[in-house]
Amino acid sequence: MPVNYWELVYEVIYKSDIILEILDARIIDETRNKTIEYKIQQLNKPIIYVINKCDLVKKELLDAKKKELEHCVYVSSKERDGTTMLKNKILSLGKKDKIHVGVVGYPNTGKSSIINALAGANKASTSPQSGHTKGIQLVKASNRIYLLDTPGVIPFSNTDSTQLAIICSKNPQKVKDPDVVAMILIEKFEGVVEHFYGIEKQKDSEKALELIAIKMNKKIKGGELDVEATARQILYDWQKGKINLLSL
Repeated sequence: MPVNYWELVYEVIYKSDIILEILDARIIDETRNKTIEYKIQQLNKPIIYVINKCDLVKKELLDAKKKELEHCVYVSSKERDGTTMLKNKILSLGKKDKIHVGVVGYPNTGKSSIINALAGANKASTSPQSGHTKGIQLVKASNRIYLLDTPGVIPFSNTDSTQLAIICSKNPQKVKDPDVVAMILIEKFEGVVEHFYGIEKQKDSEKALELIAIKMNKKIKGGELDVEATARQILYDWQKGKINLLSL
């Protein structure tokens, strides 16, 4: 019988005293899962918004967004920054000797990496590929904090494959029109993608994609530029957190 990921996530929400929603610092609004947030609010449980990958964004951009969220902590699971602050926030909101903390978010936002940062060990398996976690995992982070990891799930209404690729919830290899998605990224973050690949900022995203292909020496038979392969590489680099917003 296939696994119903939504049932697993709802089970974790019911069992948890506090919920951590893991967000990508580069695309905070896009990675907020409003379906899950509504369910948590219905049960009157506190949400801590964990803005992961904060090392990829300038602090002033994060500070502006933080004002909109009641309980918010910056974390870099890669650099292990913000972990102590997050633990303290959990303990301040927890009202039990043993606090069960549900960890939710879109695929590939870094849920398992956050768990490992809190636990101080590689207790939850990780992968750069979206949809890696398949079931509920219980991890002891301290004598009081117990973490429940969930599979990353996508709202029922979200079938936009372009948006899913941008928020790193779709494997780039499975994106139907990677060139379209790559150009949207180029347009959304003006100059950021070009800066990463060492080319000048372009007014035309299609031209930028072609120049990146030249820079990568991506060609097919006959010497024609392999724009599709270039676009998929851009999406992989974005998903892996190689492309940051520090140049904005």
